[in-house]
Amino acid sequence: MKYLTIVRHAKSSWGQPGLADHDRPLNERGKKAAPAVATFMHRTYFGGGDSPPLLPLPDRLVTSTALRALSTAQIMREVFAMPVEKLRLESRLYLAEAGTILDVMRSFEESWHHAMIFGHNPGLHEFADHILARANIPKVPTCTAVIMALPHEFWGLADWNEAQLIGYITPKSLERRFPELYAGISRDDEDD
Repeated sequence: MKYLTIVRHAKSSWGQPGLADHDRPLNERGKKAAPAVATFMHRTYFGGGDSPPLLPLPDRLVTSTALRALSTAQIMREVFAMPVEKLRLESRLYLAEAGTILDVMRSFEESWHHAMIFGHNPGLHEFADHILARANIPKVPTCTAVIMALPHEFWGLADWNEAQLIGYITPKSLERRFPELYAGISRDDEDD
């Protein structure tokens, strides 16, 4: 069995006119959400607290080359205490469609038991809709993590409609359930 976590980049800034989309940085909300989501995943799923791990720590963090996705991946890598060598840039993930994300995942090294992909909507949401069996993800807001299990021992065999949903984590759900973990999201601030 393989495990895959997809993460949409954290909230980014639109406040710099003339800045290319690829180069947009995280805004303050995004800089708070990324470590909160990572801390929750680490404590709840990866054995970063007092409880035993439910899943292995990711073997690799594979990210779009866009600054907002790369920054989100770097923050989470630091929370997971993973060496920088575990971070891999993948240019095909920048604004990728669902089929491209599937192709990237199929090319992962077979020695990886758990990988994380950092990317963008609408492709990540479409990917989740297509790959998950019997699970409906209503949306993938910024800095949302979708954790799933694939029924194969080989990444190259992965296909649509076969993954099982393990977790769906949004920054707003953390604010409601664990305000001490993350208190930086305004209730009237709409996720994009």
